[in-house]
Amino acid sequence: MALDRSRPLMQWMDRFLYSPGYLLLLGVLTVLSNVFALEVYIYPLFILIAACIFLFGKDLLPVFPMFVCGYISPSRGNNPGVNPESVFSLSGGGIYWAVLLAILAVLLVYRLITDPVFGGKKFLQKGRTLLPGMALLGITYVISGLCSGQWDSHGWQNLLFAFVQFAAIAGLYYLLCGAVIWEDAPKAYLFWTGLCIGYVLLAELVGIYIFANVIEEGMIFRARIVTGWGHYNNIGAMFAMMIPLPFFLTGKGKYAWFAYVSAFLFCLGLLFTCSRGSILFGFAIYLVAYIFSVCRNRHARSLIWIHLLLNAGPVLVFLLFRVQILRLFADMFHAGINSPVIRFDTYWEGLKQFWKFPVFGGSFFPVDVELFEWSTSESFTALFPPRWHNTWVQTLASGGILCFAAYVLHRVQTVKLFLKEPNNGKIFAGLAVLALLLMSLIDCHFFNIGPVLFYSGALAFVEYGMQKHEKI
Repeated sequence: MALDRSRPLMQWMDRFLYSPGYLLLLGVLTVLSNVFALEVYIYPLFILIAACIFLFGKDLLPVFPMFVCGYISPSRGNNPGVNPESVFSLSGGGIYWAVLLAILAVLLVYRLITDPVFGGKKFLQKGRTLLPGMALLGITYVISGLCSGQWDSHGWQNLLFAFVQFAAIAGLYYLLCGAVIWEDAPKAYLFWTGLCIGYVLLAELVGIYIFANVIEEGMIFRARIVTGWGHYNNIGAMFAMMIPLPFFLTGKGKYAWFAYVSAFLFCLGLLFTCSRGSILFGFAIYLVAYIFSVCRNRHARSLIWIHLLLNAGPVLVFLLFRVQILRLFADMFHAGINSPVIRFDTYWEGLKQFWKFPVFGGSFFPVDVELFEWSTSESFTALFPPRWHNTWVQTLASGGILCFAAYVLHRVQTVKLFLKEPNNGKIFAGLAVLALLLMSLIDCHFFNIGPVLFYSGALAFVEYGMQKHEKI
């Protein structure tokens, strides 16, 4: 499939799809869908845009932000974990979405087969450093629970969940590595995407606070911070991953002030999610990224007024309104008293399951213990099991020593990828990945689809989009 890219329409499409304007469009559509429950209108638009990219785009790089935006688009009322009749259920429109996605999948396969630049054998033979570890991890997901007796009661559900997890961690990485013309890709595309996602999260959080009556009598009730794709912990995790990405732009002349302000606003949004673990690690990542950007960029050090505003400003506000601020977040502080004990009890039960089924684990569905489930929809919990809130415990309890070993191999490969010919882009992208991994030590974010989709795409950028000679 050869298209004449010299035509004015093709040139306009190429410029738009790789510009911040395209990301702004996706962001606006995502916010409209999430805040005003317009999924039935926005998702067909997303699918139409994706179809145009598959058929006429220069390459498939612009689908990366669409995956993440699509994940964070569902509205509060259409959360499938709470509303069994949401627009994503089989009775509420699931078949309609499945048909549209099937058509999109056919278009994607057609493009990957016929594209003269990257299609056919070139796509299949493209080097992917992390693929062996990802494939091995996926295999251990699939065989998790073998010999535990869980296959009799949860066999197909376990297989489906395992497939979803493998697709989330490997799908975007595999696609982008082979279907992007990396020498023409904008060097800051990952970081502009992170900026877009961060502001979408801010807008969605403001919508939650307005329409869910989150603040009452001067206090934030964090249990009310729920949207269509998760609750406060899920939102907090995505915020924490986006925080270091704007810092890549702090050496970009006139945009440096905007990058610093954006990262600060993402931190502020993270604080108002009241997700304790995300706040702990997200703030630490913010501090590391901030210091690194100032040390590495002479231009960043010259922005004295920005540094004063972002450092002295919050301290002054806290000193002036500390009583009101402490009351505002009192619910979050009180909620944390018993959490460590509950977490360690959960980890202990997970290790007990591992000791009972040490080779293949007990499957993703717990064997002898009932874990906390936030979802109230039986159809949802039948496919998405409760998790152990720690990546190491999760791999051991669910897939045994084989799954844990595969995860360690994958982790070693990713660390080697980041350490090979390091540069500023790899460092800030690495901090976003590190945020996910640290938060996953006390929560189940590595087994949530949204964060891992971004993680998967980011790994492709690190492998092919960030070369040694790049400077910020």
